[in-house]
Amino acid sequence: MTPFHLLAFAVSFAMTGICTALALEGGSDALTVVTARTVAAIALLVAWLSYNGLSLRLPKRELAIALAIGIPLCINNYLLNAAIGEIPVPLVVLIFYLWPGITTAASWLTGKERFRWGAAAALALAFAGVALALNVELSAAQAKGVWLALGAAVMWSVAFLLTGHFFHRRDTRVPTLYMMLTALAVFLAACLLTGGAVWPRTPAGWSGIASVGFFYAFALIGLFLASVRIGPMRAAFYMNFEPIASVLLAALILGQRLAPVQLVGAALVVTALFLFRPPAAALPSRRS
Repeated sequence: MTPFHLLAFAVSFAMTGICTALALEGGSDALTVVTARTVAAIALLVAWLSYNGLSLRLPKRELAIALAIGIPLCINNYLLNAAIGEIPVPLVVLIFYLWPGITTAASWLTGKERFRWGAAAALALAFAGVALALNVELSAAQAKGVWLALGAAVMWSVAFLLTGHFFHRRDTRVPTLYMMLTALAVFLAACLLTGGAVWPRTPAGWSGIASVGFFYAFALIGLFLASVRIGPMRAAFYMNFEPIASVLLAALILGQRLAPVQLVGAALVVTALFLFRPPAAALPSRRS
């Protein structure tokens, strides 16, 4: 697996956020987008697992744990999509990528990882970068988007730590499928309770909702392949290019451009990511 393939997976995660933004701008809502994305991703993941001859069965205890971890994963998915509806995609991704720092700090507090000054410096750098990126006047709606993205980062860290604890050094492909099934069940129930799906009203919106599942599944399966072939740590290294791709793609496709001071903040966040060494457990990245 070449660096080109790994970068393509990072770009696909970035495109997931771009497609979500297109669907939301076209009149859809976060719940509809994340539900449609999850349906497509589960279908493609099941097809891929079956093609590779992997059994979808899990021992009862592991099945129950995977379904339970699906709850924070579900919350993460929704919050991230909702944040994209409030603030520009690059800002959402930058805030979301505080999760390695949150995960590292939680690992220190729980005694699962020893304190390291390098990681502490990266943590400070990441928060300083986000502070610079948010160094603009935010409306109430935009402030809401910041909190949604931060909540998504926290929920992803929770899911990541739980997966690392219960499936340490295990193949997480099948457990992740059951986590996603929990999320889908919650999303479908929410759709029924809120009166059904809200579909886009524009061609661009339909292109976004039609493509979001493909990009997410492609990136997800690609990350799994990379984790198996080169190890989760090396694979995670290349996923750190997602914020860079998000900044570029949002400018090209959505016309969302960051101010110079925000770009400096983004550079600090990306630099911090390459200083982190998160736990070796692997959930599919993003989010979005």
